[in-house]
Amino acid sequence: MNLIAKLLVLFFISTKISPGNTNAIYLTKTRTRLDLVEPSLSIWSGPRFGIFQCSFTCRQEPQCVSLLFNKTTKLCKLFNVIYDGDESGNVENYYIISGKSKRFVPASCLDISTYGNIKTDGEYWIYPMAANGRRTKIFCHDMANEPSHFITLKNTNSFVEHDGSNWIVSFQQCQSSLNHPLKRVEFTKVKIEIEDMVVNGTDYTFTSVTGSPTIKYGESKDCNGQYYLNPCPHFGHAVIDTRETGLIVDPDTTFGLLDHNDGEMKDFIRSADGSQISFLCAGWCSRCGPTSGPLRLLLSMEFISGTDAQPVTCRK
Repeated sequence: MNLIAKLLVLFFISTKISPGNTNAIYLTKTRTRLDLVEPSLSIWSGPRFGIFQCSFTCRQEPQCVSLLFNKTTKLCKLFNVIYDGDESGNVENYYIISGKSKRFVPASCLDISTYGNIKTDGEYWIYPMAANGRRTKIFCHDMANEPSHFITLKNTNSFVEHDGSNWIVSFQQCQSSLNHPLKRVEFTKVKIEIEDMVVNGTDYTFTSVTGSPTIKYGESKDCNGQYYLNPCPHFGHAVIDTRETGLIVDPDTTFGLLDHNDGEMKDFIRSADGSQISFLCAGWCSRCGPTSGPLRLLLSMEFISGTDAQPVTCRK
């Protein structure tokens, strides 16, 4: 048997699934770009004769779920996360663990709790089906009981509700002063349903609340006067900011009046990259927010380092 044949046999031995072998893996070759991978974060790096020997090393490293092999330098790098692929990328020899393997990356916090045997709340790398299996930073909450999914917000996400309780003079429009406090909710984390990445805007678990607001994440309300009166201050301000999360609100989401009496949404701004959305709700009384349906988050073009969350390798 020649050397190539021997290496081929070694490759199949190293990737063959056998009963009771939790390290058995299959690897799928894909393309990516070097700027999408962090070579310095490899969990193992060293010379290997070829891709078969590199894959065998991955099999022996329990946390390995992807590898990068340089055919020229023969350098093998193993990773405990799966980086995004790019079919037009210039890196051809990037291999990721496939669905046939007995080890796999988690698609939910429940996977981490059940197959990773981790019961601690924290930031983890999840690969949701709704995100096409791409790496997504998720805060897993209540891991010891009923795991749920949150996105940690690094910037201000605040939503204001002005209603009749803020009037100084009952039923007088366009009051320049108000009876404090304005109802306000600031989210530090927002809950999502991992099956479809839809925001659960009524979950106030990780919020700072003033008064007793009834608005959801992404909404605001104003009751200070008909929108066309001038001068007439309005207080229903909303700020969505998903920078540093790797996610944005679905660009197809439309915003406007949800219910109103002589209302209008004013000063709507959406940043070019979609990560920042703000608007002012005006009316007598009016509620503004997403009119196309529930807010849904999508992965953005923003690169989030592998160091920002904890990787987990699960086993069947």
